[in-house]
Amino acid sequence: FFAWAFEITPEGVKREKDVDRSQSITAQTGRKLDFTIIGVLVFAVGFLLIDKFVTEGLPPAPDQIVATQSQSIAVLPFVNMSNDDDHFADGLSEELLNLLAKIPNLKVAGRTSSFVFKGRNEDFQAIGDALKVEHVLEGSVRRSGDTLRVTAQLIKVDDGYHVWSETYDRKLEDVFAIQDDVAGAITSELKLRLAPTADRTTSNTEAYALYLQALALSSATQYSEALGQAQVLLDGAIALDENFAKAYELKASFYWMASAWTLDAPTGQLLAYEAAVRALALDPSLPGARSFASTANPDNWSWMNEILALEELVKAEPNNMLALTSFQYDLIEAGYFSDALPVADRMIELEPLSAVGYFRRGDVLYALGRREEARESWARAAQFGNHIALGNLVFDNIVHREDEEAIANHEKFLIDEGLYPADARSFVENVRDPNTGKTYLDDWIQDAVANGANFEEKIVPYFWCLAFGYLDDYWAAIERLSDTDAAWTNADTLEQSGMMFRRAEFVAHPKYAQMIKSNSMTELWDLRGAPDHCNKIDDEWVCE
Repeated sequence: FFAWAFEITPEGVKREKDVDRSQSITAQTGRKLDFTIIGVLVFAVGFLLIDKFVTEGLPPAPDQIVATQSQSIAVLPFVNMSNDDDHFADGLSEELLNLLAKIPNLKVAGRTSSFVFKGRNEDFQAIGDALKVEHVLEGSVRRSGDTLRVTAQLIKVDDGYHVWSETYDRKLEDVFAIQDDVAGAITSELKLRLAPTADRTTSNTEAYALYLQALALSSATQYSEALGQAQVLLDGAIALDENFAKAYELKASFYWMASAWTLDAPTGQLLAYEAAVRALALDPSLPGARSFASTANPDNWSWMNEILALEELVKAEPNNMLALTSFQYDLIEAGYFSDALPVADRMIELEPLSAVGYFRRGDVLYALGRREEARESWARAAQFGNHIALGNLVFDNIVHREDEEAIANHEKFLIDEGLYPADARSFVENVRDPNTGKTYLDDWIQDAVANGANFEEKIVPYFWCLAFGYLDDYWAAIERLSDTDAAWTNADTLEQSGMMFRRAEFVAHPKYAQMIKSNSMTELWDLRGAPDHCNKIDDEWVCE
């Protein structure tokens, strides 16, 4: 428009119709404009060429890295080529997985789901579809004396293309360097920025090897056995390096999980606290040790401290399945069912082929009153080998007086436990007898508790009181198990299960109102907000 309506003259810009044709300098102006346009175009094209062919090969600045669509990986368990057990190879795989999980924008499939493919010659595309990842890392480990050979290869699952592979022949003392080299090569191939190397807090390679073996047991199927094995391994690691902070941190987590299971809860609390405090003294930056030191503190324990500490741990380590499991467990007991559901969903996202997420999701769905969805989730967990999920299905059947279905599920549960399935029908029919059922159940529980091999087996029999509706007996068991000065008691599992099966009138019982006032639960609610099942009316908490 300006080119048509105006003309640049020696006297300035004038309207085109006011310029004498004999004095027009349009030709000169046009030439200048031509050169200007050409210059701008040359600069633009040059800039694009430089950007394409020169800067493309340069590493991006840390604040300019952008996530791609293929930033997802599963670390398959490295194959053990040695003559010893698999613990070292499994631990090495898991440590590499943990290192990769610290990389921003990289989705890493969980350990349990990845280890489903251990020893299986599956198609890579099938693995990618199951774990929802674009790449898999596989490899092998061969130990011979103090010599270590590690092979690793990164594979694109959609076409089986080997993106990268490498073999490392090192002394065992170089195991840390091998892990960092492998992780660095992978991140280079995926064009990602590697987060700072994990602080292993030990330079003793034998201690670290024992630590890796214990770490590999954290997701073991037979968890009762794994707890004892892990403690022995960690004791060995600490004997080699008494300043191994992460070994103490992991030891605290195992004690935390073993409480009221293979350990008396008050004893487990003290052991978890001592290990966590020792870890913090050696390395104050460890988030797990910080959390367990708070949740297990015998002098300053409260529901408020425990929930807040676990919440902080989940924020610091969002891929930590132990932290997620513990936090979700506590949220159910505290009545924050809606908050617990996304935690369970996160567990499934991290471990799509593991039972734990589906099992925990079933728990919270049942607490929310979504029975059919809960049963579907428990059934899914049972398909992945979690026989305790079958126990929850049995309890639900009993609560709803679906005895035939309960017997069928109970028989499968007993078979999985190595017991006689014929006991299921007689047990249900005897307890249902209107005249002698209560006496029969009392005698059965007394015998089961007397013959229990561990704390779990001495507690679980009382669940039948809740399932069959003997609420007074269930609360009497809670009070007996809580009759201690310790903050942690063996009644915790009964209380948590009562909240999950609150539809069986657990919350409606008068003892519930007494319990929440005496155990600091109401302080948590005052600080964090009302739970799903209670409201504060006239300065008093009223629960449904």
